[in-house]
Amino acid sequence: MGNMKEQFVQALRAGVVPATGCTEPVAIALAAAKAMEYVDEKIAEILVEVSPNVMKNALAVMVPGTGEPGLLIAAAAGAIAGDATAGLSVIADVPANKVDEIKQLAHSGKVRAKVALVPDDLFVQVTIKTVAKNTVVVAIAGGHTNIYLVRKNEQYIVKEKRPAAHQVSKNSTFLRQCHFKDIWNFAVEVDCAEITFMQKAGDLNMALAREGLEKDYGISLGDSLKEAAKNDLSNKIIAYAAAASDARMGGAQLPAMSNSGSGNQGITATVPVCVLAENMAVSSEKLTRALTLSHLTALYIHSFLPVLSAFCATASAAMGAAAGSIYLKTGSYQQACNAIKNMCGDAVGMVCDGAGCSCAMKVATSVSAMTRAVNLALNGVTIPASNGLVCEDIDKTLHGIGDLATIGLKETDKVILETMLNK
Repeated sequence: MGNMKEQFVQALRAGVVPATGCTEPVAIALAAAKAMEYVDEKIAEILVEVSPNVMKNALAVMVPGTGEPGLLIAAAAGAIAGDATAGLSVIADVPANKVDEIKQLAHSGKVRAKVALVPDDLFVQVTIKTVAKNTVVVAIAGGHTNIYLVRKNEQYIVKEKRPAAHQVSKNSTFLRQCHFKDIWNFAVEVDCAEITFMQKAGDLNMALAREGLEKDYGISLGDSLKEAAKNDLSNKIIAYAAAASDARMGGAQLPAMSNSGSGNQGITATVPVCVLAENMAVSSEKLTRALTLSHLTALYIHSFLPVLSAFCATASAAMGAAAGSIYLKTGSYQQACNAIKNMCGDAVGMVCDGAGCSCAMKVATSVSAMTRAVNLALNGVTIPASNGLVCEDIDKTLHGIGDLATIGLKETDKVILETMLNK
């Protein structure tokens, strides 16, 4: 396994990280917080310019600690209370005594947002002008925390090469060259001491699930499923995953362990595995391996997708959970392949119409599809390769999902954003 093992560990450490708040508005907050490191005068204006997919995902989602959604509140929160050194946790600790100030700035008319005419999947630029006529520009592209430019007036503080519009990261390039079998073998065979950090995914995302079940967030989907979950494991898995998404998208000030830059993908890859492991009373080592398998599978599938697109990647994250669940149940690689194939005949291709409280519905849909797919695989049933996107080869099947998201849903994305902006 050698060098491949080290690269898998690196991919996990880079792609599975804590994030407080939906990662698109958080990227806006991060850019604003970074700009404020070079501002020591009163703010006159903040201009937020974002790629279409960032606009789509930042319009309706709650910004943690503020009780309000949107790009303007995200920029104001980052400018007033953000910690630019904290990455995706930039607004994890918004002080209660700063909330009024944040809202006043956001609604003052000084903060504006618009779609940038750029080809990038993920692009954020925040420009802060001061009353003393100083201007600071911070730009992010290619990844939610990849600040490639910081400029104050005409002086460049950071000036790195801007990532190509659809540049594939180093870790994704590596994963694209792998096979699902490589990922399975790594998760099952690697020294557990090298992957114990994956336990934090369970700690963070199950805490979010409990928060969503105990308090009123978003549409409270998880809470509404509690009764059905009492005596049915599948419903419990769905309820806990939905509740975690309720809390995350509803503005809870708790971090999610993200996957591929998405908290909802991280939740989907984590919570079903944890609920099943708890039900089966498995060892800590077995749970750690199952979480590793789930998250690495999700990263592998996402490596074939754009960073952001019209494809709701909770579906692909749930394929990771399917693999992790099969590992817990039987440890059969072939059944894991079959479960993923079964999912390809179900909810794959569900569209992402922006981040918001309805994301909990999509998490529930993906996890529900996962439970059905796993149960079919355990009962020896696999959707045949004559059907749709399903191929005999598991890797070819997953490559087809990448083509669907990258090529097939390109026009879909434009229609969704136009509809959202013209409501």
